[in-house]
Amino acid sequence: MKNKILVVGSVAFDSVENAFGRAERVLGGAASYSSISASYFAAPAVVAVVGTDFTSKDRAPFKKCGVDVKGLQVKKGKTFHWGGSYDKDMKNATTKFTELNVFQDFDPVLSEEQKNVQAVFLANIDPELQLSVLNQVKKPKLVACDTMNYWISSKKAALLKVLKKTDLFFLNEGEARQLTGKYNLITAGKKILKMGAKHVIIKLGPNGSMLVSKLGIVQFPPYVLEHVHDTTGAGDTFGGGATGYLASLRKWDTLPAIKRAMMIGNVMASFTIESFSVKRLAGIKKGEIEKRLKNYTSMLRF
Repeated sequence: MKNKILVVGSVAFDSVENAFGRAERVLGGAASYSSISASYFAAPAVVAVVGTDFTSKDRAPFKKCGVDVKGLQVKKGKTFHWGGSYDKDMKNATTKFTELNVFQDFDPVLSEEQKNVQAVFLANIDPELQLSVLNQVKKPKLVACDTMNYWISSKKAALLKVLKKTDLFFLNEGEARQLTGKYNLITAGKKILKMGAKHVIIKLGPNGSMLVSKLGIVQFPPYVLEHVHDTTGAGDTFGGGATGYLASLRKWDTLPAIKRAMMIGNVMASFTIESFSVKRLAGIKKGEIEKRLKNYTSMLRF
């Protein structure tokens, strides 16, 4: 039986445009990508909010992957909708619009079952909401948290409180520099450790990921693909896959376990970027993950 993991964040619609075309109002949101990614290793339960325009078809990928959506609140109104476009190398996204809709008043209230989970993944949301969740859960063995530049600039005090309660902290290289004022990522990571996080994983986009921890400093390259279709949700997929794998372990806080989790995160992200939305991610066969991990391991070995 898979260990349970609580995923709290946004479930949204995305409208994305890039060199390969356009996708209108497809399933997106940090909690969508991270929970579906985690589902291949653990049993995710999502806490999020959607509007009355969110249909059974929109829920289908969660159902297909066995994600528990009892905590998906339905409020009168429209679902959070983000629209953006990417440049040719798909490294940089330009936001065209952000319609928060019902997500603007999101207030995660956990059930008794959810309060007793052993693992929590706090996807990219307001750190005050992340704190609210952490004040409700009882004795999780693993707390993972993601953030973004907006919260660093607007809610830094609350984010620093979250950090003190966080085992595994995810952020990208620009956010690491913004949070710490340090350009060198190892120096930035060490400063975040002093802020309270036990382990820091810096997402490097097309350059992979880096761990800064008292256990060691490690950098992994990405899983290399010839064809990249859309990079939306890759970071959320990485975080969800890595945390889901760690949640499946009896003892997760060792260097070999975290290194393996990073490899898994990179491999899971490689599936996401092969399609718009979660289409590819939600349709993976278990053997495909094992095959890519084997190929990835071979790539790293010399």
